[in-house]
Amino acid sequence: MTKRRLPMAEHADTLSLKALRELVTGLVARADRAEIRIEALEADNRKLREENDQLRIENTRLKVDNQLLRDEIARLKNLPPRPPFRPSGMEQATSDKAVAGSRKPARRRGPKGDTGSATRQEVLPASVPPGSRFKGYKDCVVRDLVVRAEVVRYRRECWVTPEGRTIIAPLPQG
Repeated sequence: MTKRRLPMAEHADTLSLKALRELVTGLVARADRAEIRIEALEADNRKLREENDQLRIENTRLKVDNQLLRDEIARLKNLPPRPPFRPSGMEQATSDKAVAGSRKPARRRGPKGDTGSATRQEVLPASVPPGSRFKGYKDCVVRDLVVRAEVVRYRRECWVTPEGRTIIAPLPQG
C-alpha cells in the first residue's frame, strides 16, 4: 500500500470524487490499524497489570519471610526482639475519647527486684546431732559485687533436734 499525502493547501471541495474516496479509504484503513494496535496494547497492559499484581503479592510474601528470618537470626544470636509496632498516637490525640487509667504498673526497683534471679545457689549443711528431723531450708539472699553483679542464694539447712531446738546452718564467712 502506498501512502499518499495530500498537500495542506488542498481542501475537500477541490478534490475529485476519486481522490476523496482514496482519502476516506486510507483514513478508514489507518483507523482500523490504529484500533488493532490499541487492542494489542490494551491486552499487553492487562497482562502486565496481572503480572504486576502477582509480583506485588510475591514481594509482600518475601518481605514477611525475610522479617521472620531476621527475627530468627536475632533470636539465635540472643539479641533483643524487635520492638512492637505502635501507632503514632495522632489518632488518639484527635479522638473525642480521653484515655484514662491506661498506665502500666511500675516496675519494681532496688535489691528486692532481683531476688528471683540468683546467679549461683549453694546448699549449706548444718552439723546436727543424730535423730534430728529435716524441716526444709531457710533462704538468705546475698548480693555481692564481683566484676559483675552476682546474686547468690544460700540454702541453709534447718533441723529440729529431739529436744525441740531448731538448728540452722551458719552462713559462710564474708
